[in-house]
Amino acid sequence: MLRYILKRLLMMIPVLVGVVVVVFTINYFTSISPAAVICGSMATDEQIAAKEQELGLDKPYLVQIGTYFFNIITKGTLGDSYIYKTPVLDMIASRLPNTIRIGLCASVLSAMIGIPLGILAAVKQNSSLDYASTFLAILTGAIPSFCLCLLLQLLFAMKLHWFPISGVKTWQSYILPIVSVALMPVAMTMRMTRSAMLEAIRQDYVRTARAKGLPEKTVIWNHTLKNALIPIITVIGMNIGISLTGSIIVETIFNIPGLGFLMNSSISQKDFITTQGCVLVAAFIMTFMTLLTDLVYAVVDPRIKSQYTKGKKAGKKSKLIKGGDAA
Repeated sequence: MLRYILKRLLMMIPVLVGVVVVVFTINYFTSISPAAVICGSMATDEQIAAKEQELGLDKPYLVQIGTYFFNIITKGTLGDSYIYKTPVLDMIASRLPNTIRIGLCASVLSAMIGIPLGILAAVKQNSSLDYASTFLAILTGAIPSFCLCLLLQLLFAMKLHWFPISGVKTWQSYILPIVSVALMPVAMTMRMTRSAMLEAIRQDYVRTARAKGLPEKTVIWNHTLKNALIPIITVIGMNIGISLTGSIIVETIFNIPGLGFLMNSSISQKDFITTQGCVLVAAFIMTFMTLLTDLVYAVVDPRIKSQYTKGKKAGKKSKLIKGGDAA
């Protein structure tokens, strides 16, 4: 198991390197120079050239990207913001907690709503409850996030005055952003749970459990749901990663100083080095959630865990055989 974890951690490295190369290349070949944005529209070509030299933007592509990777490996830094003259890592660290609060709470909320709805829709297949749940999932999944944010602000903040319209001054400020982020994952979780439950219900072991006279609740919770958990865990892991990294629109509309808000502002201000840092952190979160999801598989499904142990035992056995042949 430990070897598997180390292997997956090593596999994250080329993914993150690829993300940095792609984003760095896009920023490098863009027609807009960050130095021109910093100096302003009234700056002369000499002033822009001097600023590019100061920031190291006049160097060749390979030198710039090599320096960026060198600073990450040796100094553990993502550079300094062109606009704020502040270390990018410090800016991300100060804003990431807000994104984590919203993302994790939204993921928990979506799972608490989506999984029970999916189970009920599967158990009551082709009933009015099934059709209503499916319609609700399609509806919430089809509404664009920016429309949903504006509707929630209009109704609950401006009309009813139940929650603040923006900012993070109190805990109530997080309610509307969390609901906005959670609704789309609710649809995904509900549909995946329904599909996995319907597939598990048709299996022979469920028929056997019912033939033995077990209560329907026991059949559903102990036999059906447990065997349908793998795809449900997959979609929950995806939802957590998406909620943590894909909240640019929500954080911008609700004026929440999080990772998404920082990424959006850095793009609009042409602060490319900050954009690169935000994308790198977002990519790390997504790959880490993929690794964590795979580890949860082994905990939930003993068959997957046995594959790891079998592989380890097979490796030891082959070594013993080779040692015996050598003797």
